[in-house]
Amino acid sequence: MVYGIVVAGGQGTRIGFRKQFAMLRGKPVWRRSVEALLAGGVVKIWLAAPAEDVERLQSEVRQGPLSDRLRIVAGGASRFASVRNALTALLDECGSGECPSHVAVHDAARPFVLPRDVASVIAAAKDHGGAILATPSPDTVKSVQDGRIVATIPRDGVWLAETPQVFATAWMKQRYFEVDLGEMFTDDASLFEDDAHSVRIVPATGYNRKITTPDDWAYATWLAEQRWGGEGSE
Repeated sequence: MVYGIVVAGGQGTRIGFRKQFAMLRGKPVWRRSVEALLAGGVVKIWLAAPAEDVERLQSEVRQGPLSDRLRIVAGGASRFASVRNALTALLDECGSGECPSHVAVHDAARPFVLPRDVASVIAAAKDHGGAILATPSPDTVKSVQDGRIVATIPRDGVWLAETPQVFATAWMKQRYFEVDLGEMFTDDASLFEDDAHSVRIVPATGYNRKITTPDDWAYATWLAEQRWGGEGSE
């Protein structure tokens, strides 16, 4: 059994609006991401949202089809803090009962992830303990210092990390509660890059870019029309 955490606590400083609540073909970005995880095999999800939006979202969820499978919790000041808050709520709810074997963490701002890719990452994590979705770098990568190129990094071993990232619950319980909240982690796999853990790469088979810039949003609105334009009245 796999539970999920969807990180939706950002304030949209780089794009100019809170993208997780923007509409993509009739549904907010966060819901597109949640539905993809559920379709890929995640049983229940904790959405980490800005504290000021928690009550509103809870009310919306109670009245909709996701009421039994989605929980809303307040995010934190950083991505790491948001995941830890959601993980705390997840573990509190399962309590002394059956907890999931693995936890999937996904960025709300990646609404185009394919359910089959979610399922593939889950399968790899169950086999190895941890796995992440990723794309091999299509470009030549340069190491730069003070604006000057100092080296070319061999592209063969460079992958662009994406989400979902799925890890054994025991790993999550150990690492997320022993790391200083002040440390900055841009993805969860960074916590498990050592000899004690085996985190596998799963190649993405579809577009899964994170919405970060206005150009990303322009492409996302176009792609949403192509993918979901036939969803009835939505």
